Amino acid sequence: MTSTLQVVAEPEMEATYFGTPVSHIGEDGDMLALGHPGIRRAFAAFNRHARVFCGLANLADDSHATAGAWADAISERWAIFRKPDPDSEWEDPDYDWIAQWVEPGTPGARPVTVLDV
Repeated sequence: MTSTLQVVAEPEMEATYFGTPVSHIGEDGDMLALGHPGIRRAFAAFNRHARVFCGLANLADDSHATAGAWADAISERWAIFRKPDPDSEWEDPDYDWIAQWVEPGTPGARPVTVLDV
């Protein structure tokens, strides 16, 4: 990350469920939760977001889906939130922020939990 990119100290999330702020990331339905609330709580927050924010039956939009199918799709990571790089063709300049995955201990890194659908 170059010094010309602006860090976002408090990234705005779409909603908060069970004390866990969540938001979609990218365009494929992936979601991000601030913090490491644990896989179970993160799953509950993601599932609730799918129902309330997206109007789906659940994450799979399938009333017969089970939570066990999603356990491997959720991971705890670390990220720095920053404004999109205007010189990057891969980053949408209309996004409020970009989550850049980093190693724990990186200055400015925050714990996040990610759902990769």
